[in-house]
Amino acid sequence: MCHTDLEHPSDAAHWFARMHSGQITDHDRQAFEAWRNADPEHDRQYRNLSYLWQATSALPEQRLRDMIEPHGMPHRTRPGISRRKFGLGLAAGASALAMIGGIAVNAWWLQQPPDTLTLITKKGERRQATLPDGSVLFLNTDTIAVMRFYEDQRQIALQQGEVFFEVSTDTARPFIVDAGLGRVTVTGTRFNVRRDAQAMQVSVASGSVRVQAGNWWNPREHHLTADQQTRVVSGHDMDNVDHANVENIAAWMRGKVVFNNAPLTYVIDEMNRYLDMPARLEAPQLARHYVSGVFSVDDPQAMINALPAIAPVRLDRKPDGRVSILPR
Repeated sequence: MCHTDLEHPSDAAHWFARMHSGQITDHDRQAFEAWRNADPEHDRQYRNLSYLWQATSALPEQRLRDMIEPHGMPHRTRPGISRRKFGLGLAAGASALAMIGGIAVNAWWLQQPPDTLTLITKKGERRQATLPDGSVLFLNTDTIAVMRFYEDQRQIALQQGEVFFEVSTDTARPFIVDAGLGRVTVTGTRFNVRRDAQAMQVSVASGSVRVQAGNWWNPREHHLTADQQTRVVSGHDMDNVDHANVENIAAWMRGKVVFNNAPLTYVIDEMNRYLDMPARLEAPQLARHYVSGVFSVDDPQAMINALPAIAPVRLDRKPDGRVSILPR
């Protein structure tokens, strides 16, 4: 496939071929990022195809050829074609076929169908789930996590919310958490992952994890151990590794939220995670007023009611249940 054939790729299969052609330019990279960021579906399809490409590299070459050649027909592959190009053709062809048929590509379709489970909590709800491998997930409020277990790895797609993981050790099957902005890889440990609209945060209670983020051709990576954390913000920028009080971060597992000299805006945002109707701070001069306290997430209204006792504010309750927080 010549370079000019892909001058303006418009789908994941053609972009994948372009980016793996060995002839990409800075202009190609910029155009690729623009295409990938234009629609979340573009990014999902490209990542699925990347996983598929990784899967082909683990198969014997003869099996690859058997999968792409018509059954019972003699092989007519051109002499000298490399395994890389052959596998790339298989991956791109499978992706294009799936998209034409309107079928979502399973990144690991070359393996046996995985065990899949979707875990959901409502606003203000918490729950615990034990996975087939013995790992335990604790889900905080308003969380969606999709579990897929394969022969060689365990995957959790954290679509939104917060989960504390107690992962059973299995060196042969790493445990991977994909939180959109980054990925966390472990074999066995205890850690917390939170995914908001613009950021993901990883905090480790025990053991160690690898956090990866950024563009696939220039990723950033941190290795975290106990009482360490990092954040990845929108745009895939990764913060430095910081010390973390994981006991406070994961206090929600005990039904508590802990504020230690936290800005009032942050406190209200945290309370809104549990409130049915959001509270709104209408006192910008108090945005950086710092407060401390321990509250029950099971009684979010009590959290709001306590604000006048710890900050110079008053509450204005609206008929629809909303609360305005005004200066006192």
